Amino acid sequence: MPGLIGSQGVRPGALNMGRVFRALRYRSEQAQYVVYHRPAIYKTDDYGVPSGTVGSNELLLPDLQAIIRPALTADYSQERMGSNIIGAARIYTPNITTIKNYSNFDQDNNTNFNEIEGWDRLITNQRSIFNPATSGTTNWSTDAGVITSDGESITNTLTGNGYTRYTATSKNALEADRLRFKIKTNFTATITTFTVINAAGSPQTLTYTPTALTVPSGSWLTIDVPYEDNTSSTSIFRAGTRYAVTVGGTYDYETNVDKLQINYTGYTGVTNTLQLKEVEFYKSVSWHVHSLKDMTDGYMIFNCVRTTGRYDSRRRAEE
Repeated sequence: MPGLIGSQGVRPGALNMGRVFRALRYRSEQAQYVVYHRPAIYKTDDYGVPSGTVGSNELLLPDLQAIIRPALTADYSQERMGSNIIGAARIYTPNITTIKNYSNFDQDNNTNFNEIEGWDRLITNQRSIFNPATSGTTNWSTDAGVITSDGESITNTLTGNGYTRYTATSKNALEADRLRFKIKTNFTATITTFTVINAAGSPQTLTYTPTALTVPSGSWLTIDVPYEDNTSSTSIFRAGTRYAVTVGGTYDYETNVDKLQINYTGYTGVTNTLQLKEVEFYKSVSWHVHSLKDMTDGYMIFNCVRTTGRYDSRRRAEE
């Protein structure tokens, strides 16, 4: 957006980051929502050696507004196992006071987040690989309800507990490494599992099982989790509270995706609805905070590096 962000970064003077973000989001992919990630921190012994005891659980907080200014997106420097792609970027975020007003980042509900620290990660959506469309009801089904669409989201008007399912036509999602969707209800539903099913001859499943995760009535909950074969657990945060998620099952990532299914309970016997939107399997880029370049009352600028990447051709060959 000329006049707001130039080749040398944000120009001096007052800057309304919310306004800039909204303007750039419609005109450029540089503005987007990112996932803030801090890995679990382990306690150390008297000699400073990390133990196996978690002192602070991981933070995996979606929907952080950011503007991405890549300086080097990939130079394809290949190291051992061909897994490293190096890059650099300058990332703009709102000031810390604004960030702490976002859901999950606020200090009233999440005391583990104080500020963005060195080597925290900002996970961005490099490109969408597979989008189960919610603009219509095609391929959506349920075992207890009626599914409609308002053109943006699908709504399941429930007749009982059960599942909402999208059946694909064998979609190749090998490049994807994260799964994201938004869910909303008009009652308090508990998500028991959500499962990806592949299209192998004997279908295999990748099942995410949250611990006591409820979707409160009337507000969208963003779920953004790894879609990887080296993940045995992850996290979902709601209103600053972490819900542990176990990830299990036998799954073949080289085989195309066949189904995505979300199971839930909490049906009350009245007109209960469950909505889904912005469902996607996407390929991410993980930017690690290297240094803080600038901090004002309007915004912060972080110098970030991309330390690891992945060759999809190698992933396919090793499956």
